[in-house]
Amino acid sequence: MCGITGIYYRDKDRPAEEGVVRAMCDAIVHRGPDDQGQFVDANVGIGMRRLSIIDLAGGHQPMFNDDQSIAIVFNGEIFNCVELRKELESHGHRFRSHSDTEVLVRGYEQWGDDLPKRLNGMFAFSILDRRRHRVLIARDHIGIKPLYLYEDGGQIAWASEIKALLKVPGITAELDRAAMFDFLQFGYVPAPRTMFAGISKLEPATCLVIENGQTKSWKYWELDYTTEQHSLGDWCEQLRELLEDAVRLQLMSDVPLGAFLSGGLDSSSIVAMMHELGVGNISTYAIGFGGEDAFHNELSKAAIVAKKFETDHHEIVVEPNVTELMYPLIEHLDEPITDTSFLVTYLVSKMARESVTVILSGVGGDEIFGGYRRYLGPRLQNMYQMVPGAVRRGMVMPLLNRVPVDRGSAVKSMLRYARGFASQAELPPPDRYQGYVSVYNNGQRHGILSPELAEMETHHRSRQVADYYAAAGSHDPLNQMMYADLKTSLVDSLLAFTDKMSMAVSLEARVPLLDYRLVEMAARIPSSMKLRGMRGMKHIFKESMRGRLPDNIITQKKQGFGTPISRWFRSSLQPLLQDVLSRERIQSRGYFDADAVTALMDDHMQQRADHSEHILALLTFEIWHQVYLD
Repeated sequence: MCGITGIYYRDKDRPAEEGVVRAMCDAIVHRGPDDQGQFVDANVGIGMRRLSIIDLAGGHQPMFNDDQSIAIVFNGEIFNCVELRKELESHGHRFRSHSDTEVLVRGYEQWGDDLPKRLNGMFAFSILDRRRHRVLIARDHIGIKPLYLYEDGGQIAWASEIKALLKVPGITAELDRAAMFDFLQFGYVPAPRTMFAGISKLEPATCLVIENGQTKSWKYWELDYTTEQHSLGDWCEQLRELLEDAVRLQLMSDVPLGAFLSGGLDSSSIVAMMHELGVGNISTYAIGFGGEDAFHNELSKAAIVAKKFETDHHEIVVEPNVTELMYPLIEHLDEPITDTSFLVTYLVSKMARESVTVILSGVGGDEIFGGYRRYLGPRLQNMYQMVPGAVRRGMVMPLLNRVPVDRGSAVKSMLRYARGFASQAELPPPDRYQGYVSVYNNGQRHGILSPELAEMETHHRSRQVADYYAAAGSHDPLNQMMYADLKTSLVDSLLAFTDKMSMAVSLEARVPLLDYRLVEMAARIPSSMKLRGMRGMKHIFKESMRGRLPDNIITQKKQGFGTPISRWFRSSLQPLLQDVLSRERIQSRGYFDADAVTALMDDHMQQRADHSEHILALLTFEIWHQVYLD
């Protein structure tokens, strides 16, 4: 695990400066405190910061082949490196180390640009082919590891984090207003955009070649939703076998390793598989909230799993005052965000880093096995359409709009989802889905923006999420929704902050449920086995773990990994809100309508509505603006 950087000048006579590459690396030292390296060759420079995980002594980067015609910098892990090493040795390659980085070097010698197709891992790398004077850049199948790009008429630069790109002369931090509109809608910025004008994300499963001053990119992998018909028992057996193999591969480490344990199905299943594979005294880590925030507390469930598998269990109870974390964490994130899970991910990562360097996480189970409430939308839609339209519009919606909706209890949370569903019910399926995942809907965005930006926003319509819905290669509504999630919110929000928050404390987070083979297998499972009735979310996954996990872990209602931010905004975080989102600052910025922001916050403080997501979007945007643009 590390952070990588690179720069390519289109003018072949302009030499790359090692000092620039070093400055880029220094900006991401938290990603790799153990080692660093830079290499420049004519108009190309590459660099890295290393967190030593595999072959602690022999994994220095940049790494070269025997004649030094190939150089690589690499972030991540190749989990099938042992298998690939044997295959490469059969082709006559001789290895000097046990590092998976060298497997990439030899693999490029053998397979060239087809190398990424053969990899099972989480990775972002750049290979400098000095003979051909070209650079190959690639990102893993799912997008577990990040990579950002900048390109103009004079140069191309890339890095694991945006803050490294901002160290390159000529790259300035400027707001992309179209990305801002996307952020207000989704709570993150869907690829390929970032919040910074001119800086983009390299999308998952993508190769990019730089040669003769030009770039060319292509996809090396795509998900196929062609279903296969097997019995429930057969699918469960296949799922268990593949999950066990994914966990086995991801236990590879020369440093201490543990697991996050929320007490939910996903993280509990990872711990169960570690136990079955013979890992003793597993270090597990859980986070919870006390007092009035007990609704968000899953410590008791995590303790049940920890006791069953006799883990070395660690807990942290979060105090509601997280004010001092907001600025440094938004800086680590590079972009604003509205998923409060970034806070708990950072806190539990910080606790885990005291005793381990690698952590296994349950991220991804909801997206591949059907764990979100919105996946019930098509079924609810069929039922809701049976209610006469006049009744829906004249009675149901007005009634739901009157109910104070909060995240502070199960009932209030259910009402919140019901109101969101009903408000989208009349839309076409792609737009309905896009409405499910929106923070600010179309009317709300128009109302919160300043008049000037509201006019601009009327000409901007983000279609990425809805377009992915339509491009799933399946007519099944569940597959369409899951594919859109996999391509957008999973990679650009959940995986992005999991990477940034764990790497902020130099902790490597691995996600066995997103082994691409498991993702492919899940796509082949019929939807009827993922969702059963109106309460049977993740049915196939639950059945596959029955007998391996306590029944109350399997049958529990989904809780999530967020924070009681709604109440915090009315208590410990209120002073921060009043300062960061003061009327004077809102007016001076000119992005938002000050009256609308004031009304939004007043409604929330008086508990007339739960606007926590809306407020968090404004708060993290303003903090991001102060950190990066002011």
